[in-house]
Amino acid sequence: MHQALLVSEVLSEIFAHVVENLGPRSASKKASLRALAITCKAFHEPAMDLLWANLNGPGLTPLLGCVPRLHQLIYSDGSKVSPD
Repeated sequence: MHQALLVSEVLSEIFAHVVENLGPRSASKKASLRALAITCKAFHEPAMDLLWANLNGPGLTPLLGCVPRLHQLIYSDGSKVSPD
């Protein structure tokens, strides 16, 4: 891997450009960022920063839904936040 890709600021700019060019579908943007986040350790943090920058749902609900003990309380009706 090129040394420039080890600089998180460079990766953030590249990932932001990729997300901008995916069009209006937020599902494809999130899927692309997820794929980048699991590609390698260097890509994880910048991709996750962009992925969590725009949360779906009111307030901290999506973040609290990640806690296993709280998940059932938050999504008691069995629904989940849509991936788009």
